[in-house]
Amino acid sequence: MTLLALDTSTAWASVALYDGRSVLAEETWHAQRRHGDELFPTIERLLAYARKSLADVDRVAVATGPGSFTGLRVAIAAAQGIARGAGASLVGISTLDVLAYPHAQSKQRTCALLPAGRTEWYAAIYQERNRKWLRRSPYIVATLPDLCRQIGTHTLFVGEMDEEAEQTLRDLLGPKALFAPPASRMRRAGYLAELGWRHLETAPQAKLGEIEPIYVKQPSIRSSFDQPFAPVPTGDLALGLPKRT
Repeated sequence: MTLLALDTSTAWASVALYDGRSVLAEETWHAQRRHGDELFPTIERLLAYARKSLADVDRVAVATGPGSFTGLRVAIAAAQGIARGAGASLVGISTLDVLAYPHAQSKQRTCALLPAGRTEWYAAIYQERNRKWLRRSPYIVATLPDLCRQIGTHTLFVGEMDEEAEQTLRDLLGPKALFAPPASRMRRAGYLAELGWRHLETAPQAKLGEIEPIYVKQPSIRSSFDQPFAPVPTGDLALGLPKRT
């Protein structure tokens, strides 16, 4: 079985092929606004690297945002078309979940960030609870000062932060602001592939028309991240990591 993972959520894009055990091929690049021109040549190149064809793809995972309106639509449309043509299973995974996922083993409370335009940022908070890595907040959009007012403990920040944003977080939170190394903040389709594979192993596949971009419209944060949020379906919160023994 082969899963194709597609992510064009922001100016950075990533594509991967995964067989449930190994990432067979992967490419991450700064697409800027060229997602539509570069996505399919990249898919073709990775299929050639892995000695596969689209006929071998029986699972597709796509990043659903939040992110760029145009970028999200490019990957989602491509994923739907490929899944329809190949008769493949399809799953959508939040881009913020993909960013947080590789940091689960650190056990650090983690805030995934993506630029939302102007002075605002998309964000979500993740933390281990009952030995499972969970999203502990809604997907939100806020300025960094608004976000930091709701953070009362040491937090690892990951995602697409420029130098100015990182300095702002340091100024606002002092030693409570922790930062992953730049390379590990990168959003990789290999992580999307793992999350998508685990989801398809445990939950029914989405219908093609049900995959929609996540558009975050909240103008501000209304709850503290240090308090439990109202329960939501487990599949929406849990990122699929097994319990540690």
